[in-house]
Amino acid sequence: MKIINVRRMIFKSFYFGILIVMISCAGSRNSGSVNNYDELINLVNSREFEIESEWVNPLGGNRIYITPGSNYIKFQEDKVEIFLPYFGVRHSGGGYGSDGGINYEGLVKEFKIKEETHKEKLILYFRGNHEGEDLQFYVTLFSSGKANVSVNSSQRSTISYQGEIIRPNKDND
Repeated sequence: MKIINVRRMIFKSFYFGILIVMISCAGSRNSGSVNNYDELINLVNSREFEIESEWVNPLGGNRIYITPGSNYIKFQEDKVEIFLPYFGVRHSGGGYGSDGGINYEGLVKEFKIKEETHKEKLILYFRGNHEGEDLQFYVTLFSSGKANVSVNSSQRSTISYQGEIIRPNKDND
């Protein structure tokens, strides 16, 4: 009888430990996120924030989970650095040796912000050009810290992403 109770205690302790690890990881993941509309406005006005996606929605395809940390949109003042994986139809360009993702690093061109205060969201629009490919970005940022990104390209089918807004960690700079 005592052996069964010891096993049961070890079993419960093991699952309790896993639960604690999962909660602590989830808490640290969202620690840099946005919590309300005022924070969202301040973060966008600072132009010092990132977007990290978890889901890709190719045009005409199934939703695809992507590992957080493997993609990003990083705003730094008047510059932006982007790497997003691409799953879809490419109509032209992307010759041998290209990575196939959506890449852009440079100035934020034609940057516009549209506020929808009644829905507590901001819609950002900007353009970029990478190796002859014209890229248009539509980014919807929500006061909950969630983000939707849609990318129109001159060489590919439209694709969208869903993820989170993240404050950059100043300690790592």
